[in-house]
Amino acid sequence: MRISGLAIVAGLACALAAICVVTSSPAQAEAAREDHRVTAMQPIEASAQSRRRRTPTQLRVIRQRAYLPPTAVRTCNAWYEQEFRPSGTVIVPRMRCRWVAG
Repeated sequence: MRISGLAIVAGLACALAAICVVTSSPAQAEAAREDHRVTAMQPIEASAQSRRRRTPTQLRVIRQRAYLPPTAVRTCNAWYEQEFRPSGTVIVPRMRCRWVAG
């Protein structure tokens, strides 16, 4: 029953579109064709953009000249810092770590 209802609605939509095309003036039809040609020549925005891969996160490793024994431990210092963004100021976490002879 639903399929026949959809078929009726689709048929009415096609009939209405045909009536609109027949009753439109030749000047409007020519303008519509010209608009279609201009639109067809423009590149699609999604295909015009090149897809870039995100570069992997780079870690900065700073070596100290001192020898670290096997009992060395990593100590981290963490704090919160303000960042000024276009949407407003936000507070973000920061962390700095280093190896210490234990």
